Amino acid sequence: GRIHATLAQAPAPLGAGRSNGIPVRMRIMARMGWRCPMGPPIAAAMKHAQRICTSSRAAGQGLWEEGRAQGHLPVLLSEVVEAFEGRTLRVFVDATLGNGGHADSILKSHPEIELYIGMDDDPSALELSKERLRPFAAKTKFVHGNFRNYEAIVGRALDQHLPPGGGGVDGILADLGMSSMQVDSDARGFSFMRTGPLDMRMNPGASLSAWNVVNEYSEHDIGTILKDFGEERHWKRLARAIVLARADGPIETTTELAQVVARNSPGRKKRNPTKGTKGIHPATRAFQAIRIAVNGELEAIDKGLPAMVKSLRSGGRMAVVSFHSLEDRRVKHTFQKSAGIKSAQGTVTKLERYSGIRASPSGQP
Repeated sequence: GRIHATLAQAPAPLGAGRSNGIPVRMRIMARMGWRCPMGPPIAAAMKHAQRICTSSRAAGQGLWEEGRAQGHLPVLLSEVVEAFEGRTLRVFVDATLGNGGHADSILKSHPEIELYIGMDDDPSALELSKERLRPFAAKTKFVHGNFRNYEAIVGRALDQHLPPGGGGVDGILADLGMSSMQVDSDARGFSFMRTGPLDMRMNPGASLSAWNVVNEYSEHDIGTILKDFGEERHWKRLARAIVLARADGPIETTTELAQVVARNSPGRKKRNPTKGTKGIHPATRAFQAIRIAVNGELEAIDKGLPAMVKSLRSGGRMAVVSFHSLEDRRVKHTFQKSAGIKSAQGTVTKLERYSGIRASPSGQP
């Protein structure tokens, strides 16, 4: 995973700082164990970035052990907590609550929080988080829903729990993609390493499952999903193989699908048959693509992230943890658009492109 934003997002009314959008002090992408390079073009932003990127493993060890003891390790936990360090958070929104690992640490680090809104598409995750966050029951609001409906969900919560004109949101966290709890459950059908039904629904109540995609979609539609959502080079070949395999009967399990993909991945005889390019399993991209299609994950990002930025009060901060490049690009685009930065405006240096960090338009960190 990558904390694609310890996003120091400082919105202000239109016309303040930039006439056409919300000023962004900086945006930071840091990888676990990776030191940010330093350079004169963005030295001011880098000073803050280096603090995030090289945050002490010893300082985060307690958080890590606590998360592991709960049966699920939140991604980049110490980095997420540090992203909101020194901020006064009255209203916080966790757009992907999971089992409450990030929420527990944030609530403990910020006793000033009056309202913590946690939403998740997975009802079983919500039940776990309710139990885990029981000590904070007076200030937590749990919502079963997807952050694609962020504006409506948060709007209702604010109307119910804050006085009229109570203001916006001080902090937002979104940890994109699936959780390890979902991967570890055979019955959820997310993993090609475990035998389970072809499901992959984050919301078990949703009508579309991976079974429907694999067994009912046309060869063209399956190929498009593999290409667009999995960035699979051999999408045509694999789509054809899936259609041919299901002609003998429906593909019912995760391992059946993984075997079809592995058998038809070019060059598998030259490699370990269970490993693909760069050491990943040949079914990795196919499973990612189908999961994204089943849950509408990219559409949710495209709709939800702009609403999150819009809801931030002046001086608010937002952090987004992404895993793969499809998520990564959308987050960057949302931040740039919200800041009024057009793609053709200015030149991005090699250092900025490599590090994922740009100085603010005003030159201030």
